[in-house]
Amino acid sequence: MGQQLGMGIYMSVSDQLRIEVICKYESGKMSAASACTLLSISERTLRRQVARYKIEGLGFIRHRNKGRRPWNRKPDPIKSAVHRIMKEVLFDYNLTHAREVLVQSYGLSITQETMRRWCQEIGMIKHKQKRRGKPRFRRQRQSQEGLLIQFDGSYHRWFSEQPTCLLAAIDDATSEVVHAEFCQSENVEDCMRVLHAIVKSRGIFKALYTDRAGVYGGMKRSGFSQVARALEELGTHVIYAQSPEGKGRVERLFRTLQDRLVAELRLNKITTMETANRYLKEIYLPSHNNHFQVKAENPEKAYRLLPLGTKLEDIFCYKEYRTMAKDHTLSLHGEKWLIIDPLKRSIADQRIEIRVKRSVVEAYFAGRLLNLIKIKKAA
Repeated sequence: MGQQLGMGIYMSVSDQLRIEVICKYESGKMSAASACTLLSISERTLRRQVARYKIEGLGFIRHRNKGRRPWNRKPDPIKSAVHRIMKEVLFDYNLTHAREVLVQSYGLSITQETMRRWCQEIGMIKHKQKRRGKPRFRRQRQSQEGLLIQFDGSYHRWFSEQPTCLLAAIDDATSEVVHAEFCQSENVEDCMRVLHAIVKSRGIFKALYTDRAGVYGGMKRSGFSQVARALEELGTHVIYAQSPEGKGRVERLFRTLQDRLVAELRLNKITTMETANRYLKEIYLPSHNNHFQVKAENPEKAYRLLPLGTKLEDIFCYKEYRTMAKDHTLSLHGEKWLIIDPLKRSIADQRIEIRVKRSVVEAYFAGRLLNLIKIKKAA
Protein backbone atom coordinates (compact mmCIF):
# COMPACT_ATOMS: atom_id res chain seq x y z
CA MET A 1 0.00 0.00 0.00
CA GLY A 2 1.60 3.24 -1.10
CA GLN A 3 0.99 6.55 -2.76
CA GLN A 4 2.13 7.98 -6.09
CA LEU A 5 3.10 11.65 -5.94
CA GLY A 6 4.58 14.08 -8.42
CA MET A 7 8.18 14.06 -9.64
CA GLY A 8 7.97 10.28 -10.21
CA ILE A 9 8.20 9.52 -6.48
CA TYR A 10 6.37 6.44 -5.18
CA MET A 11 5.83 6.64 -1.43
CA SER A 12 5.31 3.49 0.61
CA VAL A 13 3.64 3.50 4.03
CA SER A 14 7.03 3.79 5.74
CA ASP A 15 7.97 6.71 3.45
CA GLN A 16 4.73 8.49 4.32
CA LEU A 17 5.44 7.96 8.02
CA ARG A 18 8.94 9.37 7.57
CA ILE A 19 7.59 12.48 5.82
CA GLU A 20 5.01 13.06 8.53
CA VAL A 21 7.45 12.59 11.41
CA ILE A 22 10.11 14.84 9.85
CA CYS A 23 7.54 17.57 9.14
CA LYS A 24 6.33 17.46 12.74
CA TYR A 25 9.88 17.54 14.07
CA GLU A 26 10.80 20.42 11.75
CA SER A 27 7.76 22.43 12.89
CA GLY A 28 8.52 21.82 16.56
CA LYS A 29 5.49 19.58 17.21
CA MET A 30 7.60 16.51 18.02
CA SER A 31 10.80 16.02 19.98
CA ALA A 32 13.92 14.52 18.42
CA ALA A 33 13.75 11.51 20.76
CA SER A 34 10.17 10.71 19.69
CA ALA A 35 11.02 11.13 16.00
CA CYS A 36 14.06 8.84 16.30
CA THR A 37 11.99 6.17 18.07
CA LEU A 38 9.23 6.16 15.46
CA LEU A 39 11.70 6.02 12.55
CA SER A 40 14.25 3.74 14.30
CA ILE A 41 17.13 6.06 13.43
CA SER A 42 19.77 8.03 15.34
CA GLU A 43 19.63 11.78 15.94
CA ARG A 44 22.52 12.28 13.51
CA THR A 45 20.56 10.51 10.76
CA LEU A 46 17.48 12.55 11.66
CA ARG A 47 19.38 15.84 11.28
CA ARG A 48 20.82 14.69 7.97
CA GLN A 49 17.40 13.78 6.59
CA VAL A 50 15.91 17.09 7.75
CA ALA A 51 18.70 18.95 5.95
CA ARG A 52 18.01 17.01 2.73
CA TYR A 53 14.28 17.65 3.10
CA LYS A 54 14.88 21.42 3.28
CA ILE A 55 16.94 21.34 0.07
CA GLU A 56 15.24 18.65 -2.04
CA GLY A 57 11.67 18.55 -0.73
CA LEU A 58 9.94 15.19 -1.18
CA GLY A 59 12.79 14.07 -3.42
CA PHE A 60 14.89 13.28 -0.34
CA ILE A 61 12.85 10.06 0.05
CA ARG A 62 14.54 8.52 -3.01
CA HIS A 63 17.98 7.12 -2.23
CA ARG A 64 20.67 8.66 -4.42
CA ASN A 65 22.00 5.24 -5.39
CA LYS A 66 18.62 3.91 -6.53
CA GLY A 67 18.87 2.26 -9.94
CA ARG A 68 22.66 2.63 -10.15
CA ARG A 69 24.97 -0.35 -10.44
CA PRO A 70 27.80 -0.19 -7.87
CA TRP A 71 31.05 0.77 -9.58
CA ASN A 72 33.02 -1.84 -7.63
CA ARG A 73 30.62 -4.77 -8.05
CA LYS A 74 32.46 -7.97 -8.89
CA PRO A 75 31.43 -9.97 -11.98
CA ASP A 76 29.07 -12.88 -11.36
CA PRO A 77 31.58 -15.55 -12.55
CA ILE A 78 33.98 -14.51 -9.76
CA LYS A 79 31.18 -14.85 -7.20
CA SER A 80 30.27 -18.31 -8.53
CA ALA A 81 33.93 -19.37 -8.37
CA VAL A 82 34.24 -18.23 -4.75
CA HIS A 83 31.04 -20.10 -3.84
CA ARG A 84 32.35 -23.29 -5.45
CA ILE A 85 35.78 -23.05 -3.79
CA MET A 86 34.27 -22.37 -0.36
CA LYS A 87 31.90 -25.35 -0.64
CA GLU A 88 34.38 -27.86 -2.07
CA VAL A 89 37.83 -26.82 -0.76
CA LEU A 90 37.78 -24.19 1.99
CA PHE A 91 34.62 -25.24 3.81
CA ASP A 92 36.34 -25.39 7.26
CA TYR A 93 38.36 -22.15 6.88
CA ASN A 94 37.40 -18.96 8.69
CA LEU A 95 36.72 -15.91 6.54
CA THR A 96 40.08 -14.19 7.02
CA HIS A 97 42.05 -17.39 6.36
CA ALA A 98 39.92 -18.31 3.33
CA ARG A 99 40.32 -14.83 1.84
CA GLU A 100 44.10 -15.08 2.16
CA VAL A 101 44.07 -18.43 0.34
CA LEU A 102 41.83 -17.05 -2.43
CA VAL A 103 44.29 -14.23 -3.03
CA GLN A 104 47.47 -16.30 -2.85
CA SER A 105 46.39 -19.54 -4.54
CA TYR A 106 43.56 -18.51 -6.85
CA GLY A 107 44.35 -14.87 -7.63
CA LEU A 108 40.88 -13.74 -6.52
CA SER A 109 41.12 -10.39 -4.74
CA ILE A 110 37.92 -9.41 -2.92
CA THR A 111 37.26 -7.21 0.09
CA GLN A 112 36.55 -8.59 3.54
CA GLU A 113 32.93 -7.34 3.49
CA THR A 114 32.23 -8.84 0.08
CA MET A 115 33.73 -12.12 1.26
CA ARG A 116 31.53 -12.09 4.36
CA ARG A 117 28.37 -11.33 2.35
CA TRP A 118 29.03 -13.98 -0.30
CA CYS A 119 29.75 -16.66 2.30
CA GLN A 120 26.67 -15.67 4.27
CA GLU A 121 24.53 -16.32 1.17
CA ILE A 122 25.58 -19.99 1.15
CA GLY A 123 25.71 -20.47 4.93
CA MET A 124 29.49 -20.67 5.19
CA ILE A 125 29.89 -18.29 8.17
CA LYS A 126 31.63 -19.32 11.38
CA HIS A 127 30.04 -17.55 14.32
CA LYS A 128 32.30 -15.37 16.43
CA GLN A 129 32.31 -15.29 20.20
CA LYS A 130 29.46 -13.24 21.59
CA ARG A 131 30.49 -9.69 22.40
CA ARG A 132 29.40 -7.69 25.37
CA GLY A 133 26.01 -6.08 24.89
CA LYS A 134 25.58 -2.44 23.98
CA PRO A 135 24.53 -0.04 26.74
CA ARG A 136 20.80 0.66 26.91
CA PHE A 137 19.27 3.92 28.07
CA ARG A 138 15.81 4.87 29.24
CA ARG A 139 13.60 6.02 26.40
CA GLN A 140 11.41 9.08 26.75
CA ARG A 141 7.65 8.82 26.38
CA GLN A 142 5.99 9.79 23.13
CA SER A 143 4.50 13.27 23.13
CA GLN A 144 0.96 12.42 21.93
CA GLU A 145 -1.68 9.78 22.47
CA GLY A 146 -1.89 7.44 19.50
CA LEU A 147 1.70 7.86 18.33
CA LEU A 148 2.92 4.57 19.76
CA ILE A 149 0.99 1.60 21.19
CA GLN A 150 2.92 -1.09 23.05
CA PHE A 151 1.32 -4.51 22.57
CA ASP A 152 2.07 -7.94 24.04
CA GLY A 153 0.59 -11.09 25.56
CA SER A 154 1.23 -12.65 28.98
CA TYR A 155 0.56 -16.26 29.98
CA HIS A 156 -0.34 -16.63 33.65
CA ARG A 157 -2.76 -18.39 35.99
CA TRP A 158 -5.02 -15.35 36.04
CA PHE A 159 -8.28 -16.84 37.31
CA SER A 160 -7.84 -20.63 37.31
CA GLU A 161 -5.18 -23.29 37.65
CA GLN A 162 -4.77 -23.40 33.87
CA PRO A 163 -2.58 -20.65 32.32
CA THR A 164 -4.47 -18.16 30.16
CA CYS A 165 -3.15 -15.46 27.83
CA LEU A 166 -3.91 -11.80 28.51
CA LEU A 167 -3.45 -9.54 25.47
CA ALA A 168 -2.91 -5.91 26.43
CA ALA A 169 -2.20 -2.64 24.62
CA ILE A 170 -0.86 0.41 26.44
CA ASP A 171 -0.37 3.94 25.11
CA ASP A 172 3.27 4.96 25.37
CA ALA A 173 2.47 8.63 25.99
CA THR A 174 -0.01 8.23 28.86
CA SER A 175 0.34 4.64 30.16
CA GLU A 176 -3.40 4.22 29.54
CA VAL A 177 -4.42 0.62 28.90
CA VAL A 178 -6.38 1.17 25.69
CA HIS A 179 -7.54 -2.44 25.54
CA ALA A 180 -7.00 -5.75 27.34
CA GLU A 181 -8.65 -9.12 26.85
CA PHE A 182 -8.25 -12.69 28.08
CA CYS A 183 -7.95 -15.37 25.38
CA GLN A 184 -6.68 -18.91 24.97
CA SER A 185 -3.37 -17.98 23.31
CA GLU A 186 -1.45 -15.23 21.54
CA ASN A 187 -2.75 -16.24 18.12
CA VAL A 188 -3.56 -14.35 14.92
CA GLU A 189 -7.35 -14.31 15.37
CA ASP A 190 -7.27 -12.94 18.92
CA CYS A 191 -4.53 -10.39 18.19
CA MET A 192 -6.44 -9.04 15.20
CA ARG A 193 -9.67 -8.94 17.21
CA VAL A 194 -8.00 -6.81 19.91
CA LEU A 195 -6.40 -4.47 17.35
CA HIS A 196 -9.73 -4.24 15.51
CA ALA A 197 -11.40 -3.11 18.76
CA ILE A 198 -8.74 -0.45 19.37
CA VAL A 199 -9.00 1.04 15.88
CA LYS A 200 -12.81 0.93 15.95
CA SER A 201 -13.08 2.75 19.29
CA ARG A 202 -10.19 5.21 19.05
CA GLY A 203 -8.95 5.48 15.47
CA ILE A 204 -5.79 4.50 13.59
CA PHE A 205 -2.63 4.83 15.65
CA LYS A 206 0.76 5.64 14.12
CA ALA A 207 2.93 2.72 15.25
CA LEU A 208 2.71 -0.59 17.10
CA TYR A 209 5.65 -1.53 19.33
CA THR A 210 5.83 -5.27 19.95
CA ASP A 211 8.23 -8.18 20.16
CA ARG A 212 9.56 -10.28 17.29
CA ALA A 213 7.11 -13.15 17.71
CA GLY A 214 5.98 -14.76 14.48
CA VAL A 215 2.36 -13.68 14.90
CA TYR A 216 3.47 -10.04 14.49
CA GLY A 217 5.73 -10.69 11.51
CA GLY A 218 8.99 -11.11 13.42
CA MET A 219 12.06 -12.96 12.25
CA LYS A 220 10.37 -16.34 11.69
CA ARG A 221 7.40 -14.95 9.73
CA SER A 222 8.93 -11.90 8.08
CA GLY A 223 6.88 -10.82 5.09
CA PHE A 224 3.74 -12.94 5.56
CA SER A 225 2.23 -12.07 8.94
CA GLN A 226 -1.50 -11.40 8.75
CA VAL A 227 -1.28 -8.94 11.67
CA ALA A 228 1.51 -6.91 10.06
CA ARG A 229 -0.36 -6.99 6.73
CA ALA A 230 -3.56 -5.64 8.29
CA LEU A 231 -1.71 -2.83 10.07
CA GLU A 232 0.15 -1.94 6.88
CA GLU A 233 -3.17 -1.57 5.06
CA LEU A 234 -4.18 0.98 7.71
CA GLY A 235 -0.87 2.84 7.39
CA THR A 236 0.35 1.77 10.84
CA HIS A 237 4.07 1.09 11.21
CA VAL A 238 5.23 -1.99 13.19
CA ILE A 239 8.34 -1.54 15.34
CA TYR A 240 9.99 -4.69 16.71
CA ALA A 241 11.64 -4.47 20.13
CA GLN A 242 15.14 -5.92 20.28
CA SER A 243 14.71 -6.98 23.93
CA PRO A 244 11.96 -7.25 26.59
CA GLU A 245 13.35 -4.06 28.13
CA GLY A 246 12.66 -2.22 24.88
CA LYS A 247 8.91 -2.53 25.49
CA GLY A 248 9.30 -2.09 29.22
CA ARG A 249 6.04 -0.17 29.68
CA VAL A 250 3.84 -3.11 28.70
CA GLU A 251 6.12 -5.56 30.54
CA ARG A 252 5.72 -3.55 33.77
CA LEU A 253 1.98 -3.41 33.14
CA PHE A 254 1.81 -7.21 33.25
CA ARG A 255 3.71 -7.28 36.55
CA THR A 256 1.21 -4.81 37.99
CA LEU A 257 -1.75 -6.82 36.68
CA GLN A 258 -0.34 -10.08 38.05
CA ASP A 259 -0.01 -8.40 41.42
CA ARG A 260 -3.40 -6.61 41.52
CA LEU A 261 -5.80 -8.17 39.01
CA VAL A 262 -5.22 -11.79 40.06
CA ALA A 263 -6.07 -10.92 43.66
CA GLU A 264 -9.23 -9.06 42.65
CA LEU A 265 -10.41 -11.91 40.41
CA ARG A 266 -9.91 -14.36 43.29
CA LEU A 267 -11.69 -12.08 45.78
CA ASN A 268 -14.68 -11.82 43.42
CA LYS A 269 -14.66 -15.61 42.86
CA ILE A 270 -14.24 -15.29 39.09
CA THR A 271 -13.21 -18.57 37.45
CA THR A 272 -14.36 -18.32 33.80
CA MET A 273 -12.95 -16.37 30.88
CA GLU A 274 -16.26 -14.71 30.03
CA THR A 275 -16.80 -13.27 33.52
CA ALA A 276 -13.09 -12.39 33.80
CA ASN A 277 -13.24 -10.34 30.60
CA ARG A 278 -16.40 -8.59 31.75
CA TYR A 279 -14.84 -7.69 35.11
CA LEU A 280 -11.59 -6.60 33.45
CA LYS A 281 -13.24 -4.22 30.97
CA GLU A 282 -16.11 -2.85 33.06
CA ILE A 283 -14.61 -2.61 36.56
CA TYR A 284 -10.85 -3.08 36.74
CA LEU A 285 -9.51 -1.12 33.74
CA PRO A 286 -11.40 2.14 34.46
CA SER A 287 -10.01 2.11 38.00
CA HIS A 288 -6.51 1.13 36.83
CA ASN A 289 -6.33 3.89 34.22
CA ASN A 290 -7.63 6.47 36.67
CA HIS A 291 -4.81 5.54 39.05
CA PHE A 292 -1.86 5.03 36.69
CA GLN A 293 -2.62 7.16 33.62
CA VAL A 294 -0.60 10.36 33.12
CA LYS A 295 -1.15 13.38 30.88
CA ALA A 296 0.53 13.49 27.48
CA GLU A 297 3.03 16.26 26.79
CA ASN A 298 0.93 17.35 23.80
CA PRO A 299 -2.86 17.25 24.46
CA GLU A 300 -3.61 16.84 20.74
CA LYS A 301 -4.26 13.19 19.90
CA ALA A 302 -2.46 11.52 17.00
CA TYR A 303 -5.15 8.96 16.19
CA ARG A 304 -6.41 9.20 12.59
CA LEU A 305 -10.00 8.73 11.49
CA LEU A 306 -10.81 5.79 9.26
CA PRO A 307 -11.10 6.76 5.57
CA LEU A 308 -14.68 6.89 4.32
CA GLY A 309 -15.93 3.52 3.17
CA THR A 310 -13.28 1.54 5.05
CA LYS A 311 -14.57 -1.72 6.53
CA LEU A 312 -12.37 -3.02 9.31
CA GLU A 313 -13.83 -6.52 8.80
CA ASP A 314 -12.20 -6.55 5.35
CA ILE A 315 -8.83 -5.64 6.85
CA PHE A 316 -8.63 -7.65 10.09
CA CYS A 317 -9.18 -11.03 8.46
CA TYR A 318 -7.09 -13.72 6.79
CA LYS A 319 -6.04 -12.75 3.28
CA GLU A 320 -4.39 -15.02 0.77
CA TYR A 321 -4.00 -14.97 -3.00
CA ARG A 322 -4.60 -17.72 -5.52
CA THR A 323 -4.39 -17.99 -9.33
CA MET A 324 -7.62 -18.99 -11.02
CA ALA A 325 -7.39 -22.25 -12.94
CA LYS A 326 -8.60 -22.53 -16.54
CA ASP A 327 -11.77 -24.33 -15.36
CA HIS A 328 -12.46 -21.43 -12.98
CA THR A 329 -11.60 -23.37 -9.84
CA LEU A 330 -9.06 -22.59 -7.15
CA SER A 331 -7.42 -24.62 -4.39
CA LEU A 332 -7.43 -23.49 -0.78
CA HIS A 333 -6.08 -25.48 2.18
CA GLY A 334 -6.52 -28.83 0.48
CA GLU A 335 -9.99 -28.10 -0.88
CA LYS A 336 -11.30 -27.25 -4.35
CA TRP A 337 -13.64 -24.29 -4.87
CA LEU A 338 -15.64 -23.37 -7.98
CA ILE A 339 -16.72 -19.90 -9.14
CA ILE A 340 -20.45 -20.04 -9.95
CA ASP A 341 -20.97 -16.43 -11.06
CA PRO A 342 -22.06 -15.88 -14.69
CA LEU A 343 -18.96 -14.27 -16.20
CA LYS A 344 -18.88 -12.39 -19.51
CA ARG A 345 -15.14 -12.96 -19.87
CA SER A 346 -12.77 -15.60 -18.56
CA ILE A 347 -10.71 -14.76 -15.47
CA ALA A 348 -8.45 -17.81 -15.81
CA ASP A 349 -4.84 -17.20 -14.73
CA GLN A 350 -5.94 -14.05 -12.85
CA ARG A 351 -4.93 -13.28 -9.27
CA ILE A 352 -7.83 -13.82 -6.84
CA GLU A 353 -7.90 -12.39 -3.31
CA ILE A 354 -9.20 -14.82 -0.68
CA ARG A 355 -10.61 -13.48 2.59
CA VAL A 356 -11.48 -15.78 5.50
CA LYS A 357 -13.82 -14.21 8.08
CA ARG A 358 -14.91 -16.42 10.98
CA SER A 359 -14.42 -19.56 8.83
CA VAL A 360 -16.40 -18.01 5.94
CA VAL A 361 -14.41 -18.01 2.68
CA GLU A 362 -14.86 -15.08 0.29
CA ALA A 363 -13.18 -14.50 -3.08
CA TYR A 364 -12.64 -11.10 -4.72
CA PHE A 365 -11.50 -10.16 -8.20
CA ALA A 366 -10.99 -6.47 -9.06
CA GLY A 367 -12.94 -5.55 -5.93
CA ARG A 368 -15.95 -7.70 -6.90
CA LEU A 369 -17.22 -10.47 -4.62
CA LEU A 370 -17.38 -13.84 -6.36
CA ASN A 371 -19.70 -16.66 -5.33
CA LEU A 372 -17.91 -19.87 -4.39
CA ILE A 373 -18.98 -23.45 -3.73
CA LYS A 374 -16.80 -26.24 -2.40
CA ILE A 375 -16.73 -29.14 -4.84
CA LYS A 376 -14.12 -31.64 -3.63
CA LYS A 377 -10.80 -32.24 -1.98
CA ALA A 378 -7.86 -30.86 -3.94
CA ALA A 379 -5.79 -33.47 -5.74
